[in-house]
Amino acid sequence: MVDDVKETAPDSSAPFDAGACPSFVAAMDVIGRRWSGLIIEAIGQGNTGFAEISRFIGVIGDTMLARRLRELEDDLLVVREVVDGPPVRVRYSLTDRGAELLPILQQIVLWGHAHALAGARTPEHRFEGAK
Repeated sequence: MVDDVKETAPDSSAPFDAGACPSFVAAMDVIGRRWSGLIIEAIGQGNTGFAEISRFIGVIGDTMLARRLRELEDDLLVVREVVDGPPVRVRYSLTDRGAELLPILQQIVLWGHAHALAGARTPEHRFEGAK
């Protein structure tokens, strides 16, 4: 099985893992979940209420949004705060860790403008230039 393969580094007897970097895998697991990046972006732009975040995204159901917000809380990227009322309100904010993702997400947006949405989306053109 490929995941279990250990190789020996050139000019060394020390083994190294031939697989993907665990930190990269963990980071992609967080920001690669559908809607997570948009939720972080929404909160980063000042949309702190559930309805505001939902309107920012536009096409997410309430159940999915609630699930993703809980996951982002578990990942220590978002903080949920209950504000006494009346009416009682719930506000979301980014932790320092979550705020650190904003410039990374902005770079992904810039890449998307330059490449992902730059024309042909047919399979034969999708990976043009990646050779």
